[in-house]
Amino acid sequence: MIDLDIRLLRSFVAVATERSFSRAGEKLACSQATVSLRIKSLEDHIGRKLFERSYHLVELSAPGRELLPHVRRLLDRHDALIDFLQSGKLAGTVNLGVAEDYGEAFLSRLMRVMNESFPGIELNVTCSMSIKLEKLLEARKLDLAIVTLPHRKNHATILSLPKLVWVSSSDYVFDKKRPLPMAFYAEGCAFRAATIDVLKRENMAYREVVTTGSGEVIKSAVSSGTAITVMAEGTIPHGFSVLPREIGLPELPNSCIQLIEREDNLSKAAKQVKSSVMKLLGVPAGQFRREAE
Repeated sequence: MIDLDIRLLRSFVAVATERSFSRAGEKLACSQATVSLRIKSLEDHIGRKLFERSYHLVELSAPGRELLPHVRRLLDRHDALIDFLQSGKLAGTVNLGVAEDYGEAFLSRLMRVMNESFPGIELNVTCSMSIKLEKLLEARKLDLAIVTLPHRKNHATILSLPKLVWVSSSDYVFDKKRPLPMAFYAEGCAFRAATIDVLKRENMAYREVVTTGSGEVIKSAVSSGTAITVMAEGTIPHGFSVLPREIGLPELPNSCIQLIEREDNLSKAAKQVKSSVMKLLGVPAGQFRREAE
């Protein structure tokens, strides 16, 4: 029987998520070379190639796509077990907000971990736009919220500072003579505001083909090949791709994905949810932490 090193599995998930060996290394606090060696070791152990690599792109191979959900479940259970052993039995109600543009794949993992490992915690989740979640937190209707906002907030843990990128389906054909056909979240979305600022600054014409509060509607519009959108690196769904810089679209800024919390003390149950969120998203303890003075 083969015993796999947990570090190999974490490196596999990091590269699959970030689509970059260098960004995976930054996330894991190790060098790109170390990540490459770990992936090679894992591939040698299982006898399968996990990634298709080119100069600009890292994509999961067919065996890699098949393996990814199994590895994520294993790591989730491993980390939840460590938390459980360290914290003991917890109980209480925790109200968590998750932004529409971020939590789709992550939310099912979090709910499964909490249900299986911390059954005494009653987790209530609200999905909405970041600006609405921020207001719910200020009104004390949420304990925690994962949001994408243009600026760092007090009482927040920075989860990621991913670069925004132009995203399309393989069927989309860029025509510089026509306005950019954009699929946007509704007013108040940080991605929308940042993109419109860049387009106006560069004097580039665009039209809003779709304006919605639903991520599924945006993905449907992009899948049709008639619209493009903007997403954070590391969150691009399978089947979509980043438009190459060579076509002439302007550079987009970084976004700020953060876990904000109520200003008064969190309950032990809420602290456990916070810890689980950070571990599921691969944020090392203490990294990117920005607390209010």
